[in-house]
Amino acid sequence: MKVEWKKLMFGLAIGAGMMMMVSCSDEENFDPGGSPGKEVPEPTEKAFLSMRLSTGSLAGTRVAVDPTTSGRTEEQVVNHVRMVLYETKNNTVRYSWDLNVSTDGVNEFTGGDVVRGEDVPSATPTVSRFVTVGREVVKQDYELLILINPPGELLEITEQGNPRSYLSRAANMTKESLIQPYGIAADNNFYMTNHQDLIFVPEVELKDNQRMAEENPVRVEVERAVAKVVVSGVPEVVPHGDRIDNLKWGLDVTNQYTYWMRKMTFIANSGGVPGEMEQLNSGYREERYAEDPNFTGFSAWNGGNPAGQFEYLSGTPELTKDFDDYDYTLENTMEAVEQRHDVTTRVVISGTYTPNGFGSVATRNSGGISFYYFKGNAIRVEAMRDMVNDRNLIPQELRDAGLEQAINDVLAWNPNAFNSPTASFSVGGLNFYYEGVCYYTVLIRHFSNNMVPVLMGYGRYGVVRNNVYQLSINKIIGPGQPVINPPGTDPDDEDTSWISADVNIMRWYIRNQNVEELL
Repeated sequence: MKVEWKKLMFGLAIGAGMMMMVSCSDEENFDPGGSPGKEVPEPTEKAFLSMRLSTGSLAGTRVAVDPTTSGRTEEQVVNHVRMVLYETKNNTVRYSWDLNVSTDGVNEFTGGDVVRGEDVPSATPTVSRFVTVGREVVKQDYELLILINPPGELLEITEQGNPRSYLSRAANMTKESLIQPYGIAADNNFYMTNHQDLIFVPEVELKDNQRMAEENPVRVEVERAVAKVVVSGVPEVVPHGDRIDNLKWGLDVTNQYTYWMRKMTFIANSGGVPGEMEQLNSGYREERYAEDPNFTGFSAWNGGNPAGQFEYLSGTPELTKDFDDYDYTLENTMEAVEQRHDVTTRVVISGTYTPNGFGSVATRNSGGISFYYFKGNAIRVEAMRDMVNDRNLIPQELRDAGLEQAINDVLAWNPNAFNSPTASFSVGGLNFYYEGVCYYTVLIRHFSNNMVPVLMGYGRYGVVRNNVYQLSINKIIGPGQPVINPPGTDPDDEDTSWISADVNIMRWYIRNQNVEELL
């Protein structure tokens, strides 16, 4: 006796950095055949289902007042949409459809899988919305995955018959690869997927005909898989008379591992400890955090080895990002006790610093003025050379501050360090800035002081996908550091620090960080 199965049509509505609805191309149904030894069921009755998907920028219950931005057009282009249905009974891919649908981020969605407005008025496509035509599927419970502009590796693991566990594997990629052709943050190719896990589709939501499915789509929210950072500001320089030119910036301590889909975790808690888990389709976006593949146990403070997990800047790199420019990075989060410098993504800012009276505009523009800096005192190269050769020339104030001992420490490190140096260094509290180049670091905050006021509280630091971290630099009160040293294991929140930061939460969700002072 044959077992009767019902089949149904499946349609979809998708939004990508916008709000869009998707339709599926026709394809023969795939049936894994059930468990061994059982007769393969034969579909006899049809039903229909449609889906509506929009980006994580629209997720949550306070969309209207959440600070969001649709972003650049290049971040909204859709070239490829894959719809995947996992069978809940065995957690494997039952259907994997590549849809004929696209948008250039300016004009409405087009393609053979887009439901036309004259057919279903509520499904009229726009630049941010489209609805899929119905799809015939076996009637049972499913979990839905949507992939926008997916990379090749992800296409392979979501082929028919593959287990859901493949989707949970950590993906490895360098920061540079993100923006290379077909990278997940390449212009016109931003990868996006479900913002809150797979979407459960019970069989009772499957419709009896195609039109009913397309008029009643299941909603799915998607988000980009990277975070975005913007640095801006026209910083005031203190002490009066000093100045800084050629401001540039870059990202440091960037993650090399990510999940293909954000792993939900605890939301913000004013007590600074994990409390309530994020719930599907509820809560504010500003409350959300994430758990990445190296969430715990990787800081050297905790005996971990972060070197193989993160990319680091060092020495005196030439940074290239201008103020008001943007950059992208993989998600990077950590448990509260591991909010440590060696695993926390940060912004590094460089500039050409000129102490008051040390050079003209012409000399600054021709490469900057080299100088030494010791306990708040800028010292010319010629003056330092004279003091090294004749210690009697060291002013009493600097002698009392320990300059002579610092000179000895430098000479012990390198006996030729003061002989026409051409490389910056920092030894024994004495800094040398070759051609005035200096660096400042700013740890990126996630939850604001208002949300998590407890120092080292859960989620205060880190970067989460589909968020824009906008740092505004207000004041520079010293020359920073002459070289970028590898970050240590100091806690991200310290009682004494050379930087004061206040973070406020910003279709990218925007999180503003107001950096009062750089020293």
